[in-house]
Amino acid sequence: MSELAATSENHESSIDPSWLAYLKSKSGEVAEGQRTVFPQTQQEIPDQYVVPCTQEAVICFEGKDVDSFLQNQLTCDIKDLGDDSFLFGAYCNPKGRVLATFRLFPMNGAIYMVCHHSIVNSLLVRLKMFVMRADVTFRTRSDLTVMCLSEPTKLGRFPTPTWCQTGPAWPKECYAHLEPIQPAQLIVVPVSDAIEFIEATEGNTTLLDSDYWNLLQIRHGIASVTASTSGLFTPQNLNLDLISGVSFTKGCYPGQEIVARLRYLGRVKQRLLRGRIQGPGEVRVGQSVSLDDTRDKKVGVIVNASALAGVKTECLLSVSGFLEVENVYCYKDQGTEQITTLPLPYPLQ
Repeated sequence: MSELAATSENHESSIDPSWLAYLKSKSGEVAEGQRTVFPQTQQEIPDQYVVPCTQEAVICFEGKDVDSFLQNQLTCDIKDLGDDSFLFGAYCNPKGRVLATFRLFPMNGAIYMVCHHSIVNSLLVRLKMFVMRADVTFRTRSDLTVMCLSEPTKLGRFPTPTWCQTGPAWPKECYAHLEPIQPAQLIVVPVSDAIEFIEATEGNTTLLDSDYWNLLQIRHGIASVTASTSGLFTPQNLNLDLISGVSFTKGCYPGQEIVARLRYLGRVKQRLLRGRIQGPGEVRVGQSVSLDDTRDKKVGVIVNASALAGVKTECLLSVSGFLEVENVYCYKDQGTEQITTLPLPYPLQ
């Protein structure tokens, strides 16, 4: 069972009411996992689009001790966080199991974290246990929203995309432009600016389901831990050490000794792979995968999956004996689904 359990609140409750109302006015519905779904079916991803990433939440950390506090809690090195940069990272339990994955970025003297909405409340409760006398506060920022845009540019405050008009079409206050993940980029903006931006570019852009962002992350080999997979993996099982999400030169954090031992003893036997389902079916996050079409030889777990109309289901799966795996099978009540592994954009080590 997941260590950071999902909260029992309605999945719409953590979305800013004005943002939720606006998305509904555009025929968007918030589905399971707080994903926004639009009625139109896209057989191909258009060149110009906006994806409301309502499955992502934003946490703000403030206080004079914020750097040292986070340095002692997270796998990434806060000292590497520059004004126009971001960090991948994880929060682990003492056994070195990942409870949360995230992107971290600085803005206006604070540090912000973007992570999956399903782990936020439990993550905050756990972090508060370690505040003690530190001068640090943290809270969710539902007035900020995460969007994926179709034109990547450099980090930091970037120019207006070429397919937009200058002036009010661009958000007035962009809190962060995170990684340019081809062919898109992730931004964090106030809800009011997000609405203004979409209105000003209507006719030039298409609103796409939140799962398009999941698909892009899958194709780039970037895992997102949710409540259903929290506590199941080490950082290496999710390839976080291969995308600079783990520092092996910083001081202690929960689980640090175990994470370091896996590296220095060369005992990483399970890695993140990318796969595509060959049939028309779907898979669920947290499902086991086997080497054959029975339940007998379980070798891994589905970490993330994205099922979009007109696109075969793609997924990330953490698999033991990863170097020899070409096909695995996901067992379901209706039978099995074959998953063929695909290359990642970075080498497995």
